[in-house]
Order: sequence, then structure tokens, then C-alpha cells
Amino acid sequence: MPPLDDTAQNSQKAGQATRHPALAMLRGALVAAVVVGVNAAAVATVAAGLEGLWGALLGLLMVIIFSGVGLIALHLSRRTSPTVQLAVAMASYTGRIAIFGGLLAVALNSDSLAANVNLTALGISAMVVVMGWMAGEIWAWSRLRVPIYDLDNEVMA
Repeated sequence: MPPLDDTAQNSQKAGQATRHPALAMLRGALVAAVVVGVNAAAVATVAAGLEGLWGALLGLLMVIIFSGVGLIALHLSRRTSPTVQLAVAMASYTGRIAIFGGLLAVALNSDSLAANVNLTALGISAMVVVMGWMAGEIWAWSRLRVPIYDLDNEVMA
């Protein structure tokens, strides 16, 4: 059999459902977040020096961990029922919010953090990276191939 050309290989892939949608969304979101975060770190460094750089990088890291854990939790629960997936998503989100709130309380009371990190750069870069993350996630989601019905089960009339 002759080897398939690139067009034939791409058409075969185009007809297949995405096997791991959460990982594809994680990949798209991570790329967008890193691009936005590196640019935010450059701007923060120019605006606030080394403290601005640390603030922007900490904001980038916080967003990647906070948002990435949610998509990883969804990926790990992909073979469960939709009800369990919803419960996992809600529990993951609630747990991440609680942990984030605790870390925020510690950070606001930390003198060493305030002395070494520009908190304004941290906050602004975190917001900008979240927007980049969401744009990357939406972009990746819009390119997924998710079947709207199950082809493996026969329909009973």
C-alpha cells in the first residue's frame, strides 16, 4: 500500500473525536498564559524593577496552578458519569477557592513578601494572565471534535 500523503492523513485525523479534551484545553490555555505572562513580566520589570518581575512571575504561577488543577481534575474524571464530573468540577473549584483565599490571607500579612514582590504587578499580571488563559482555553475548546451523540450504541426503535 502506498504511503498516505499529508492531506489524507489530516483528513483522517479531522474526522476523529478528540480523545482527551481537557488536556487539549490545558495545552491551549497554557501556551496562551505563558505568552501573556512573559510579556506581563517584561512590562512589570520595566515598570517596577526586580520586584515587578517577581510579582508578575508569581501571578503567572498562581494562575497556571489554580486553573491547571481544575482541568487536570476534569481529565482524571473523564470516564465517570456527567453527574460525577460535575461534582468533581464543583469540588475542585471550591477547594481551589478555599486554598487561594488562605494563601491570599497569608500573603497579605507577610512582610517579606511585600518587601520582595510588587503586589500591584502581581495583581495586574494575574488578571491579564487569567484573560490569556481563558482565551487560550476557549480557542482550544472551539477546535475540539466532541461528538454530540454516541456512535457505539445502537438506537432502539
